[in-house]
Amino acid sequence: MLKPILFHIFLLFLTLSNYAQIVVEGVVKDKNNKDPLAFVNIISESGKSGVVTDIDGKFSIKLFTEECCLHLSYVGYESYTYPIDYNKKIQKIYLTQKPYQLEEVEIFPGINPAHRIIKNVVTHRNENNPEKLKAFTYTSYDKMVVTIDADSLLLADTALLDSNMRQFRKFFEKSDLFLMETVTERKYMSPDLNQENVLATRVSGFKDPLIAFMISQIQSTSFYDELIQIAGKKYVNPISRGSTNKYFFLIEDTIYTERGDSVFIISFRPNKNTNFEGLNGFLYINSYKWAVQNVKAQPPDDSTGIVIKIQQAYDLIDDQWFPVQLNTDIIFTNFKASAGQGDSYTLIGNGRSYIRDINLNADLRKRDFGYHEVEIEEDAAKKKEEFWKTYRTDSLTERELETYRLIDSIGKEVNFDKMATLAQTVLNGKIPVGFIDIDLNQIAHYNGQEGFYLGLGLHTNDKISKTLKFGGFWGYGFKDKRAKYGGDISMTVHKRSESVIRVDGYYKAITSGSVTFFDDKLRAWSPDSFYEFFSNRMNYTIGGELAYSFRLKPVRDFKWNIGLEMQEKQAYSDYYFTSPEIDNGTPQTTFRFTNIQIGFRFAFREKVVETTKGQISFGSKYPVVWFNYTQGISGLFKGAYAYNRFDLRV
Repeated sequence: MLKPILFHIFLLFLTLSNYAQIVVEGVVKDKNNKDPLAFVNIISESGKSGVVTDIDGKFSIKLFTEECCLHLSYVGYESYTYPIDYNKKIQKIYLTQKPYQLEEVEIFPGINPAHRIIKNVVTHRNENNPEKLKAFTYTSYDKMVVTIDADSLLLADTALLDSNMRQFRKFFEKSDLFLMETVTERKYMSPDLNQENVLATRVSGFKDPLIAFMISQIQSTSFYDELIQIAGKKYVNPISRGSTNKYFFLIEDTIYTERGDSVFIISFRPNKNTNFEGLNGFLYINSYKWAVQNVKAQPPDDSTGIVIKIQQAYDLIDDQWFPVQLNTDIIFTNFKASAGQGDSYTLIGNGRSYIRDINLNADLRKRDFGYHEVEIEEDAAKKKEEFWKTYRTDSLTERELETYRLIDSIGKEVNFDKMATLAQTVLNGKIPVGFIDIDLNQIAHYNGQEGFYLGLGLHTNDKISKTLKFGGFWGYGFKDKRAKYGGDISMTVHKRSESVIRVDGYYKAITSGSVTFFDDKLRAWSPDSFYEFFSNRMNYTIGGELAYSFRLKPVRDFKWNIGLEMQEKQAYSDYYFTSPEIDNGTPQTTFRFTNIQIGFRFAFREKVVETTKGQISFGSKYPVVWFNYTQGISGLFKGAYAYNRFDLRV
């Protein structure tokens, strides 16, 4: 008898529990352009429940009773009361923008009430900044779509369009111009040791994952630095020290969370008559720990022809505020797409990043970090659909699938990968022609002794071997009427550590007293090499070197080089050297050296991207230091001079 009673009590409990946990899910969009609206305030009719939409405009609100409606408010939009349709699994809500109004100027009789909140945020900035944590790891799924702003085209009467515009419209009815997805693991250890490992990438039209890491580089992951970086440019953070003297802040609204915390919605813009790189936007400040919960920001100046808007959403992870979603919207105002003589349409890009698998207690050591800040897995472009389904937040739409299908077929026909390979090779100073790379640095230069120099440098590329490469150069100076030549062979011992053994031999003119630092990639057209233009005292040199260069994980900002070098230098015509210890004081015009060299190149926090075809450096914001120690050895391989030499360059 007792068991049936307990069973019915259990059923009643389940019923009451389900009734008490009514969950309403939906999405909020702009009524005109159907774009999702991030950070919209939603409050239940009773006022007991409230949420904010995420970056995709989605929301999920828990109701304690079956309430009739939801109240929505959003800066710049009309407030709206939405009647809940409980028969619908997903509520689709559309908000209407307010008519344009002249900007109001707020005059405060005393202290701006927003300043107290901003100062609290600045005070608690370090404890809320994710990059002040000891260490963390996470995985992100990124998606970037590039298309055109073609609402007017899609609404136009087809009968009024010419054949080119009809084809143009047909394309954009079903597809976009570009689609890219990446899955990246990030590791971070304080103070600023960072690594991103690209696990998977898919780029419409390309098989080469060269640009896979680009999305994560557009905006800073954390909004707590003194300067916020957007597309490589730095802006003064509205929550940096002294920001209340630079920015105008206004409390636009206040909402309350389910746990009883206040969220202050504060707009910001640079103060009038100020001159600094600032931002416009909105901050959603949560009174719990005085942290940024959401942020929307954009540079006010679009004179560059590119407008970039960023959005970030933070959530409490183990009682620590941490970014979970990032949006990047790009409008290329100076780039238009058109067909024939028809109207042109602005290119736009939409980037989305979703952060998951967040571990704020990661047990990391320096040895856990790779040789480069960004490394792309060899099979990143070959991941199966099952892998992608694990990380995508939603399945690909029919439009996205069509974009991959169509752009992939165009890319195969036009050979986009060949273009990408060419671009990467040119960045390294070479032009690929079949299985040979032409060295751009060896084609031409000018100096006072050789005059105008024409030459050719050739090396084998990956089409012959990814490990072993050989090549050489030949050139002729039209003033000194001498040919110069040389050859080299190199073997990659370990790709990621850039461990390479190299042997070379040459006959060429070297500026007297000059120092050559290893891994100094000066181009013939680089401003840093202009001094060669005025060089008129050069030594004709026969030489060769056996060298080994490499990186070490614990000190990856250093690149090391150890080498044995032999040279025979011919002195300039009006120079000779005498010493009673050498050939009884006979004047010397030819000098033989045998040197052991140890050196390094130090670039603190240099952003080096390890691609499937090699390394590309995007530089460092700190000075780059080269150091060489050279020991001359007398008696070894006919070397005549023993000495120690230290060279430093910054």
